[in-house]
Amino acid sequence: MQVMENERIFENTGILIEGGAMRSVFAAGVLDFLMEKKIQVPNVLAVSAGAYAGMNYVSEQKGRAVEAVIKPLEKEKYMGPATFLKKGTFFDMDFLFDEVPKKLAPFDFKTFCNSKKRFIINTTDCRTGESVYHENFKSEDQFWKICRAANSLPFISRVSQIDGAPMLDGGMADALPIGKIVEEGWKKVLIILTRKSDYRKKYRFFYMMMIRLVYHKYPDFVKTVSGRSKKYNACLNEIEQMEKEGKALVFRPSKLAVENNESDVDTLMRYYRHGYEEAMGREEEIYNFLMS
Repeated sequence: MQVMENERIFENTGILIEGGAMRSVFAAGVLDFLMEKKIQVPNVLAVSAGAYAGMNYVSEQKGRAVEAVIKPLEKEKYMGPATFLKKGTFFDMDFLFDEVPKKLAPFDFKTFCNSKKRFIINTTDCRTGESVYHENFKSEDQFWKICRAANSLPFISRVSQIDGAPMLDGGMADALPIGKIVEEGWKKVLIILTRKSDYRKKYRFFYMMMIRLVYHKYPDFVKTVSGRSKKYNACLNEIEQMEKEGKALVFRPSKLAVENNESDVDTLMRYYRHGYEEAMGREEEIYNFLMS
């Protein structure tokens, strides 16, 4: 097996990390393996909860996702109907984006800012229905504010204000931003998906009825969400084509599947290890792909 003893940065390459709330721990497992092997990819594009995995890759905090996302559930059930009744959001956003990164599992914002890697995250502008990309963070408070907006799903989260613009979860406009990858011109991309290969998104009639009812003052946002399943599935087809052409190396869960609101610690740890083991089993393939 080919082994790289020294850290190497692979120029003109990127990582795309899909969201999916608690499913993001699979991506964290993949990224922790890359950190362990000192595989440095300079561009990190994260969608929604993918940010909670990707940020640790940039700040070089291997294992932090376990400490920040999974272990707190042993004592604090930070999601569910009780949280919604108390906070007005399904996930306790104050806990996840304030208490955890500053107290329970401190985030190394200094290393993050000084990293040679770019970290890109998207939100959805409710006024236009378009994806907005963020990579310049003026302060740590602003960083967490944007991350919170990027993870704010309709119905179960409040609309966030970023520079005066109403924002919701980035995955609503661009769950798999292949267009951004093309725009950036990355030659090679590691793509971390959080669902099995046979998954395709379905149009949900009742969900769209509720979207139209609750977000009627944002007609372009409603239009975007209406076409979301079709766009997502088209992007999956593009990713499969990129795989065939040798432009993408894709990691997906193959053995396990969890829901985005999974809260069982043991189940989430298995899903995290699944991601780590998927990457470990393809170590030589990763090196060959990035070096070719």
